[in-house]
Formats: sequence, C-alpha cells, structure tokens
Amino acid sequence: MTNHETIKTRKRVTRAGSGGFSIYLPKKWIKSWSGEQVKDREVNMFSIENHLILAPKLSRKKIEISVDHITREDLKEYILSSYINGADEFKLQASFLTDALIGESRSIIRMLDENLEPTSSNNMISYVNRSSIVHETHALIALLFDKLSDGENLVLELIQSFDSNPEKGIHLLRLLYTLEEEDIDRIAFQIMRNISKLDISSRSITEINLIWTLADALERVGDTLYSITGLICDFYGLEREELRYPVEYLQQHIVSKNFTLPDGVKHLKDDISSDMKSCYSFLLRTKKSILERNGREALQCARDIACYTKQAEYRYWDKVAKIARPLAIREYNSFLLCNGLALNVWNLLLLTEGLAKRSALVYYVEQTV
Repeated sequence: MTNHETIKTRKRVTRAGSGGFSIYLPKKWIKSWSGEQVKDREVNMFSIENHLILAPKLSRKKIEISVDHITREDLKEYILSSYINGADEFKLQASFLTDALIGESRSIIRMLDENLEPTSSNNMISYVNRSSIVHETHALIALLFDKLSDGENLVLELIQSFDSNPEKGIHLLRLLYTLEEEDIDRIAFQIMRNISKLDISSRSITEINLIWTLADALERVGDTLYSITGLICDFYGLEREELRYPVEYLQQHIVSKNFTLPDGVKHLKDDISSDMKSCYSFLLRTKKSILERNGREALQCARDIACYTKQAEYRYWDKVAKIARPLAIREYNSFLLCNGLALNVWNLLLLTEGLAKRSALVYYVEQTV
C-alpha cells in the first residue's frame, strides 16, 4: 500500500475488558507505517465533531528533492511547500547553486520560522526544525487579523499623506514592507503548517477547511497591501526592494519633494481614503464575527460590504467622468495612481467580503434565532 491509497471500510466495535472497546485496524494501513512507527505501535487520536481520527505516532517528516537546475521562483516554492506540508527536515540538491540563490533560501527559511536551522553549500540547501513547539492555531488567526488591521491602518495613513508629506510617506512604506515580509506571510504559513500536521483543535472538518481558507485569504489581503506600497513607490520613483534601505537614502532618491495633486485628483484621493477607512472597519467586524463563530453577524457584514463597494465604485467613477480639463503629464500620473489605489482598496473590500461569507457558511447554523 502506498501513502496515497485510500482505505474506506466499516469495522465492528467489540467490548474489551471492563468497560473498554476495541476495533481491528487494517493491515494495509499498518504496513504503510515507517519502521520506527511499527516498532512503537502507538497511535495519536484526534476527536473532531463525531469523528475520531487515528494517526500513527508522528515521526519527523523528511522531504528530499533533487533537480539539475533551479530558478529563484522554483526555489522559493520548494521551500514554502515543504514547510506547509509539515517537513521537519528538508533538503534540496542541485547541480550548482549561486550565492544569490543560497542567500535567498536562507532569507526565506528565516522568515518562515526562527526554529528552522538552514545549512547550504554550492549544490545543496536544507533546513532542520530544532523545536517541537507549536503555536496555537486560533491564537495565530487572531494575531494575523491584528497584523492586517495594523497594515490597513498604515495604508490609510499612507493614502492620506503620500502627496502632502513624502517624508512620512517613506516612513510608512518601510513599516508596511517589513510587516508584509516578516509578519503576515509567516503567520499565514504557520497556520497552514499546523493544519497539515493536525496540530489544531476544531469543532468540525468543515471548520478546518475554513481555517485554511482564512489563512490563504488573509495572506492575499497582505499581498494587496503590498501592492499599494508598490504603487506609491512607483509614484515616488523608488524600487520596491529599496524599502529595505535607510530612510535617508530613500529621501534622497525620490523624484521630487513636491507632489501637489490637482483639485480633481484630490477629490478622488479623498474618496479612496474614505473607502480605506471603511475597509479597516469592515475587517475588524469580520474578525470579531469569525473569532466569536457568529455566522449571522458575518453574513450581515458581507452584505454591508457588498452594498458599500457598489456605491463606492459608482461614486468614484462618477467623479472621474467629471474631470473636464485635460491633465498635464505629472497630473496624469497622479490620476493613474489614484485609479490603481482605488482598484486595490476595492479588492481589499472584496477579499474581506469573501472572508465574512465563508465564515457565515460554516457558523450560521450555530446561531439561535
């Protein structure tokens, strides 16, 4: 039997001793265990809803991969996939690895978990998990919501001040860059890893699926916040990767100190700021409904977001149509920036609406009328 074959059978429960019960386990399943697991003959039991899940005593999971050539994108995906799939030991061998690839791999591994110890050579990259400590999944979800709330608050400040106060804008950009790279992604991937290792307490299998969906959607909220920082970077004439440099460097390399917006574009920016403020409030409502497992509130929140987004889009494009005079090149750049910001903020609203709708599907039946 391979690890990918499925066993679906029915067993009779028999009485064993005084008050105990037992069942016979399928021989094929036992044969699929590792030598260490067969020797120990121990199982872990997980109770979820009316299901009892049995798993052999978990040994350290190892993933080894061998490739001839590898790109930066493939390297990142191999490391992330091994981590999310619960690997305690990971090794990737290639014909040759550049110093840049090795440096990139070590950065990714450090970002994922401080307990992962990376090693490398000119043809090998690996990590070993040095700790068995697991962060509680529901606490991680609450923390991820908190980090994203902080991020949306920073984006709101950035939209309000990027034109009138570029120095503050640069400071906010650096904070957002660090938040996305070091906090949001790491927490989302830790949640996914916990699910793959069954290190999670949950009321139902459906809720486990919801938690994975939440982690994925919240990570995409973080990606959208990062896209907004990219738009402002473009407006300032900065590369996104330059945000890791000191503030003094960034202030010296922005294309201008004067980013005054034309009146029509200012009105657009004011609408975007208002939408971002509402997005922040909706995220807090969604967080509360999910953590409280309140399906009715989650559904009402989703409906409110959908209604608000429709009105916001109509209001914004109506103002765009009323910008009568031709725009100069510099003014046109700011006009395009506002359009990009608006689309990203509306995407944040749509992602938050999706979070609320999915949680309502799972938790709505738990609410009394």
